[in-house]
Amino acid sequence: MTGLCRLPGRGILRLAGPDTVAFLQALVSNDVSDIAPGSARYAVLLTPQGKFLHDFLVIPAPEAGAALLIDCERARIDDLKRRLTLYRLRSKVTIEDRSDDWIVLAAPDGGLDDGRGVVVADPRHPALGQRLYWPAAEPLPVEPADASAWDARRIALGVPDGSRDMTIDKTILLEARIDAFHGIDFRKGCYVGQEITARSRYRGTVRKKLFPCRVDGPLPETGTPVTVGDSEVGEVRSGMGDRAIVLLRLERPEGELVAGGARLLPEPPQE
Repeated sequence: MTGLCRLPGRGILRLAGPDTVAFLQALVSNDVSDIAPGSARYAVLLTPQGKFLHDFLVIPAPEAGAALLIDCERARIDDLKRRLTLYRLRSKVTIEDRSDDWIVLAAPDGGLDDGRGVVVADPRHPALGQRLYWPAAEPLPVEPADASAWDARRIALGVPDGSRDMTIDKTILLEARIDAFHGIDFRKGCYVGQEITARSRYRGTVRKKLFPCRVDGPLPETGTPVTVGDSEVGEVRSGMGDRAIVLLRLERPEGELVAGGARLLPEPPQE
């Protein structure tokens, strides 16, 4: 195994029980009813008003039975667990934090095919390569690099990374291009926030979106306003090196985009 990046910012929830699939299917933006073993599905949990709360990958657990693993933001895993527990009601589902049981890694260039660990293709974009879930009790086969190579790839593609790029209780999914990254199934039945998500698509009410941008100058801090002349037209989100993900108004004055002491040059999202 080569080219691995360790992703310490990721945590794992395990959902198990006979109602697991039906329970999650009724809550999240994507169809999780038919995830094949060895694959993953990207999905988002929304407020009833269709605003972002959590995004994650859903993977069938390697053991037999109705169990799913949720690869999510580790710093916010308690909040996700709490919200899922509130929705559980009488559903026969257990929800456990298993972050200490698994090491989450990424292989941006793929090539993991030796059958060790749980390997899935990242469902958001082919250029994100593969995800590897390795039992924490077993020694890693190689010493992984840090997350920087994977993060640089993600930012260049314009793929949002949870609350680093989406504002909790504010961002709607089409602003973050979640549809382009295979995180919404517009054909499935109802889920929390479904009506607003569908309306924003069919009525064309989206007024701003995330864009990958090349940065000419010092990398602006997250949250730096983006301006054209005297008009504020957006905000910088996550960045690395000479690339950043930036929220921009779709209708804005013509002119140079500036954030802090840098010029921003939007690039076409690689959808």
